[in-house]
Amino acid sequence: MFSMTGYGRGEAEINGRSLVVELKSVNHRFLDLSVKLPRSLVFAEDLLKKTVAARIARGHVDVFTTYSAPKDQANLALNEAVAESYLTMSKALNARFGVEDDYTTSSLLRVPGVVDEKAVSVPEEEIALLVKTATERALDALVKMRETEGRIITQDILSKLSEIERLTGLIEARAPFVTEEYKTRLKQTMENVLSGADYDETRLLTEVALFADKCAIDEELARLHAHIEHYRKILESEPSAGRKLDFLTQELNREANTIGSKANDAKIAECVVLLKCEIEKVREQIQNLE
Repeated sequence: MFSMTGYGRGEAEINGRSLVVELKSVNHRFLDLSVKLPRSLVFAEDLLKKTVAARIARGHVDVFTTYSAPKDQANLALNEAVAESYLTMSKALNARFGVEDDYTTSSLLRVPGVVDEKAVSVPEEEIALLVKTATERALDALVKMRETEGRIITQDILSKLSEIERLTGLIEARAPFVTEEYKTRLKQTMENVLSGADYDETRLLTEVALFADKCAIDEELARLHAHIEHYRKILESEPSAGRKLDFLTQELNREANTIGSKANDAKIAECVVLLKCEIEKVREQIQNLE
């Protein structure tokens, strides 16, 4: 089992070009990718998304990239006409208002338009390899963290399943006594009301039978045991089954609610409250699994 939260960083370098890819993932119902690439690498966005999607099934993943190229690939040109215009206006302001001319070479180079940056063609195949390599390395780190956290969450869920199973066993042990106690109470009530007079035993047994049928929870208990067993098998064998477990958790909760409404017994009701608390804890943990 994998968690949906984690972080991974990968770096690759080819012919002086380097790319750092950072992946940060959090919980989400589906796979949701948010990719931030430099404008010159936008063509590789689809490749990056497919690379991530091949290894991540669910979660919101933010992808951050840092790209650098050799200095000799920078294509910069000085726009002398713009620089001269700024200097001319600076001198005019100095003469007209007596303000100090504080232009320096470095400050002039920072003025918009003085330096033109022309688009530099990049070898797409080389960049694609760079993107894929850095992303795969980031994914290795991300998946490892998600796997470690997923293992911890799985152990916690298994311990809660054991508690759910224990509470189910207590309910199962208590259930047979509910009808018998109802029969005893009903018989005592009839004797008190009738003050020792004879009463119809058949009617009493009929009432008890109707009550037993109404509060029977054998099927619900059997399904609870089956769901718990199924839960364990999924946790042990399927690495990405968060949605399936979410549905199974709903089924656990449904059976617990049905038992609570049918049992008509204070002790069973107490166990059902505890049972639902444990199921809710499991549900919260399931939200973290891929």
